[in-house]
Amino acid sequence: MRKLVPFLSCLALPLVSIIMLACGSSSPHGQLQSITISPATADAQNFPNGQVQFKATGTYTDGTKVSPLAVLWWPNQPWTLALQTPVVISLDSKGEAACRLNSGTFGIWATAPVDPHIPLSQVTMRTPQVVATAQLTCP
Repeated sequence: MRKLVPFLSCLALPLVSIIMLACGSSSPHGQLQSITISPATADAQNFPNGQVQFKATGTYTDGTKVSPLAVLWWPNQPWTLALQTPVVISLDSKGEAACRLNSGTFGIWATAPVDPHIPLSQVTMRTPQVVATAQLTCP
């Protein structure tokens, strides 16, 4: 029986380690399932100085909502070259948009990784992401 105790100890340690790693790797909210942007549509002439503050809200697989959600904001379709699609609005990293010299209705995109453990600074076009869109009308 004495020889069996060290043997069982050796088996228990890896098993406990695996369980702890598995528990520690899960997100408190699960995976990001969807993003909504508010306002969904905005006319710049109805906002002070024509500047519109967009906000992203994320919904996770467990039903939890996070607002504001940290996202990457895009004035063009995500991951396209600016040379292919001219930037006709300004949009900062906090979601504040303003019209430039062009008039019309333009898209605003927000993206965030499905895995909440991936920092925005490490997101690439190959990272699984959730995308949302809104519209900005410039007079």
